[in-house]
Amino acid sequence: MPFLAILHIAIAIFFAVHAVRTGRHTVWLFVLLSFPFLGSLVYFFAEFLPAQRHSRLGRRAGAALRQIIDPQRELREARLALEQTPSMGNRLRLAQALLEADQAEEALPHFQACAQGVFAHDAAALSGLARCQAAAGQEAAAVSSLRRLFEHQPERYSGELALLMARLLAVVHPEQADAAFEIALRTHSGLETHSAWGQFLLAQDRKAEARPVLEQVLKDARLSSAHARDFNRHAIAAAEAALDRLGRAG
Repeated sequence: MPFLAILHIAIAIFFAVHAVRTGRHTVWLFVLLSFPFLGSLVYFFAEFLPAQRHSRLGRRAGAALRQIIDPQRELREARLALEQTPSMGNRLRLAQALLEADQAEEALPHFQACAQGVFAHDAAALSGLARCQAAAGQEAAAVSSLRRLFEHQPERYSGELALLMARLLAVVHPEQADAAFEIALRTHSGLETHSAWGQFLLAQDRKAEARPVLEQVLKDARLSSAHARDFNRHAIAAAEAALDRLGRAG
């Protein structure tokens, strides 16, 4: 089999696994496996790339590049665009720019204004609103925003948004958090998610369950690359602190 054909199939399989893990419609499996090259191109632009824009890794990569070139450019341009044309689209752009600049408090009222009318069920508006509400300590409101999003776009209930929902429910409805963490672990399995799961178990005094989860986080961290450890340093530190508390508690 020619090398290019093998490469096309490998890429299609990668996207097929991504589709399954992130809860995409099963029709994508047919498209990807029946038409590896064309299907992969369509999936990349229709599903994979937009998802990366809203993922933590995607936001960090984009933010880092903008920080190097011109750290305030997007924020300046977004403010100017809203001043010149006060449309909901421009308001949403400014809200996203503020959130990426870690100015969640200022972004919150803009997201609130956007999450209605034509943007009432928009993924960017509702996910941004939920993140701002969570940052402001409005966990119940953030849960409501995410539920609104997932009700109209159930395929969005995966990845980082699933982890955010699990963390929020751990605070406001801990009895519902187990099911939420199950979804997060299935669609966003990594050090951050497992660390959050272990911390939740410990907070619920489920020490016997928490210990192996937290120990596995540290074991996986030791086996990870330096870049992965740096990327997940907060999750690793939180797992270490939780294990330390477990040790002191006996």
